[in-house]
Amino acid sequence: MSGNTGDDKAIAPTLVVAGTQPDGSRLDAYDALPWFEGAQRDDASMAAAAAPAWTQAPATFHPGVQSGRMRDEGEIARGGMGSIHRLYDLDLRRRVALKVIDPALAADASMRQRFIDEARITGALTHPNIVPVHDLAVDDEHRRASYTMKLVDGRTLTELIAMQASQRDVERILQVLASVCDALAYSHSRGIVHRDLKPDNIMVGEFGEVYLMDWGCALATTERTLVDGEQDVEGTVAGTVRYMAPEQARGEIGRIDARTDIFSMGAILYKALTGQAPYMGPMDDALAAAQRCEYRSPDESGGVAVKPPPMLTAIVKKAMACEPADRYQSAADLAQELRAFLRGGNWFPLHVFAAGRVIVREGDRADAAYIITAGSCEVRKRDPEHPGCSIALRVLKAGDVFGETAIFADSPRSASVVALEDVSAVVVDRASLEDLVRNTYLGRFVKAMADRFLELEAKGRQAGAGSPR
Repeated sequence: MSGNTGDDKAIAPTLVVAGTQPDGSRLDAYDALPWFEGAQRDDASMAAAAAPAWTQAPATFHPGVQSGRMRDEGEIARGGMGSIHRLYDLDLRRRVALKVIDPALAADASMRQRFIDEARITGALTHPNIVPVHDLAVDDEHRRASYTMKLVDGRTLTELIAMQASQRDVERILQVLASVCDALAYSHSRGIVHRDLKPDNIMVGEFGEVYLMDWGCALATTERTLVDGEQDVEGTVAGTVRYMAPEQARGEIGRIDARTDIFSMGAILYKALTGQAPYMGPMDDALAAAQRCEYRSPDESGGVAVKPPPMLTAIVKKAMACEPADRYQSAADLAQELRAFLRGGNWFPLHVFAAGRVIVREGDRADAAYIITAGSCEVRKRDPEHPGCSIALRVLKAGDVFGETAIFADSPRSASVVALEDVSAVVVDRASLEDLVRNTYLGRFVKAMADRFLELEAKGRQAGAGSPR
């Protein structure tokens, strides 16, 4: 287990600069995250059933410790229900994690039962991405409870999000989220909704192990044989507000199902892309926003002109749709979408160019190609008879591509492209195109088509034909 129980202080990524635009702005390299400026801290407060501040640490309770078979090596973390200790099993000669309920909560029979149910649910969910539980110890006379589980050495997803600085870091996070979806698909098949998904509850081991932790808010929607506690009544709000689906934030227990967890998975991806949870600010304001499902799109959350890859933004928006029917209908569907994105390699960020901006300038070295997603641009070429003037060749709109042929030809830009209005465009840098050509058959096919186009363009120049490169 990790001792971290909250988001770490933001770690600013180091940007790698590939080149400088004509207007002095920088074009960030393919390997950097120009849309991510660091992670903001968000707490794990719950809107209801929140534990009071602890006045004392609970004494270690476990028969193995009392008998001397296990050695307590100290507390390593605290959560809403209890503390985590590292134990050394002298018989098996291994270390395990022990979770002990907070004494104040243990005095409440319903909270003590919730803790016991958490252990039973976690122990019954035998999946590679759910931490294994070894045993449960309950002492009703002294109002104590604890359970042991596999000790996970690694980092929380909160830490990985704060540390990310390159595309490879995002790839790792997406792979982690896909594995969490696998765990959820299994738990949902058993009728168990996690209901408290957040980066702090996802652990990543030193060798790539992924574990979905902390099932203390889990809701048994169909199968009640795993739990003895009473079902939550309508109006109960449990979980972490900043990642809640609207039906969960409104306490609509009867509407909570697998798609409630899917919303929270989208919210975690939102945090990974933007550095902040969907609902920030004071807790009351965050809860009200969650109930209304009011959050800014991931590509609008920052003040920079570079936005996350559009396909990732689309995944977030679908997972976080207000109505459950509009979300991914299963965790397996979301996992498939994340893995399809990783296979497809559509990592290129979305840039926003203000009206009047010269996006590419005639004569400059080509360092990127552009795919317009919104707005319009005009292609202009210097008038050979009047060097101070330019000739408008054509207008480019959403769906048009420009700037690629100069990269394939390794020649200066043959024309300028100016934004007629605010323009959004996916920017594919030179290194990415060259890598595509070098390492894939599809890239070689595209290169061959570009070479043929360049041959035709050369023949047409005498007739006054122009094309932006």
